[in-house]
Amino acid sequence: MASFRRFVYFSALLVAVAACEDTSLENRSLVNVLLVDAPGDFDQVWIEVLGVELLPAGVRGSAENANWINLPYQSASNTVRISDLVDDQRLLIGRTEIQSGTISGIRLQLGQEMYLIQGENRTDLIADPDLDALLELDLDIHLEPGLSYDLYLDFDLAQSVRQGQGDTFHLVPKLRAFVTEQTAAIQGTVLPRGILPHIFVINSTDTLSTLTGSTGGFYFKGLPPTEYRLFVDAPTGYADTTLLVGTQPDTLVTLPTINLRIENP
Repeated sequence: MASFRRFVYFSALLVAVAACEDTSLENRSLVNVLLVDAPGDFDQVWIEVLGVELLPAGVRGSAENANWINLPYQSASNTVRISDLVDDQRLLIGRTEIQSGTISGIRLQLGQEMYLIQGENRTDLIADPDLDALLELDLDIHLEPGLSYDLYLDFDLAQSVRQGQGDTFHLVPKLRAFVTEQTAAIQGTVLPRGILPHIFVINSTDTLSTLTGSTGGFYFKGLPPTEYRLFVDAPTGYADTTLLVGTQPDTLVTLPTINLRIENP
């Protein structure tokens, strides 16, 4: 009889432990942090990426009693050609399971190596004195238990790399962070391929830009759902093009192929 009681006790204990483990798993969310780019007028831009840190809300919903969670970027080389991250290309910096709830901050960690290549010339970038502050963003993203989230960092090179005196260039990072939930996306293709026009999406409060990839494709993610004016800033010899695009939450708008018209000389 005593053996039977011990069996019942230990069985109940195992069930309780399993229940605690299940509850712990149910209260966690998977976060993938991805880097994308809105490129500038440079052949190549290389930046050393060390990782990213996330700041969850603390035990009382305040970031003041929370600790940053470090996600190191682990690769054979940490120096990344981020000018390649156009169209639908993205770089996975890291992923982790964290306690469900609110992410209140994110900061990108960069190393010392940063330079651009134009033609055959390499030019080292001069980091802004406030680099660390510019790489940290406030967030208000709520994670539901048991779900996976893609958290994007959009590095706008066109606005981040600024020419200084002479042949110097400064890195003054302009970043935005978003998850794709409840946001919109616009993708399309511009012909002829290989001419790399600038593409702008413009609403009443903001303007975002990118270049097309080698196949002529472009992709805007994380857009607040509203109506946009999409402007193709064509290179010399081609006519600019403007379209109106309406977007809705959780939708991808795929535009018909945009064939740029040759301008008469």
